[in-house]
Amino acid sequence: MRRIISSIIMLSLITLISSRPGKAADAPGGKILIVHSYDRNFAWTADIHDALERMLSRRRIELRTVFMDANINRDEESLTAAGQKAAEMMRSFRPDVVIASDDDAQQYFAARFAGDSSAPALVFCGVNQDPARYGYPAFNVTGVVEKLAWSESLKLLRRLCPDVRRVAVLLDSRSSSLAAVGSMRASTPADIEAEWIIVDTYEKWRELIDASGSTHDALAITTCHGLTDAEGRIVPGPEVMHWTREHAGLPSVGFFDYTVADGALCGVIQTGFEHGTLAAGMALRILDGERAGDIPIVSTTQGLTMFNLKVARKLRIDIPEDLLQEAAALVE
Repeated sequence: MRRIISSIIMLSLITLISSRPGKAADAPGGKILIVHSYDRNFAWTADIHDALERMLSRRRIELRTVFMDANINRDEESLTAAGQKAAEMMRSFRPDVVIASDDDAQQYFAARFAGDSSAPALVFCGVNQDPARYGYPAFNVTGVVEKLAWSESLKLLRRLCPDVRRVAVLLDSRSSSLAAVGSMRASTPADIEAEWIIVDTYEKWRELIDASGSTHDALAITTCHGLTDAEGRIVPGPEVMHWTREHAGLPSVGFFDYTVADGALCGVIQTGFEHGTLAAGMALRILDGERAGDIPIVSTTQGLTMFNLKVARKLRIDIPEDLLQEAAALVE
């Protein structure tokens, strides 16, 4: 499965790197602090980090990394403490650039340094909220906004299932998940009846999946990494998606490579690797002398078409050859 995802990652990397001139490996280096909202084992974070390391290893750069584990420890006290730990690391390490991924790293750490002339340059990625919420842009800030390819994914789904009209959009209640709802509502086609359903527990998720066939034509799965079991423990996202793959009787779209790989039928997806590659490129430009605030914030990414052939067979959906040819990756 990871081999399939690696194919997507490499495609994104080659496309993105080929569009910007490289620097020699012996070019002047610097110091970069990476602060991730989530843990190292979360697929999205892992791909961002792998891309950052791949790009930044081309130069003599000293790296430090903090994982805030915000998807595991969601209480305010833990998040505040994790942000403080990142700030202490920044003050002791004294980096030239800080790269902060996803919204919790902005809210509990990076945002306080936006527009601070004594702070290092900041590059964000994976941000769902309006950057203005964190005081971005600022003279020392640039980055990559995460924007779900909602309308594009719906168009893709309807090329497979033209009769889709009623779509249940499932998401957990994390702030980064809720942030996507506004832009999705605004770009929903007029002939689509979309219902946004916030789910906090694994039990409720399974109930909704079991009942969805009588109320909707399709599912849109945004996020499922904040669901808890009966004991209040976070259920791993892949486990949720594997159950969904086996029990859902409706076609589904996902918006991330791991969502389609783990069980959604299809999607126009973005990858953490793409976000990491873009963020690393911005950091390198800053080390080469550009001011962060002069580098435009990127609000759209490339978007890649992806199909899960196992799910298609289960649902008895034939994917036309022309669509297969358009796909960046096929999950067997």
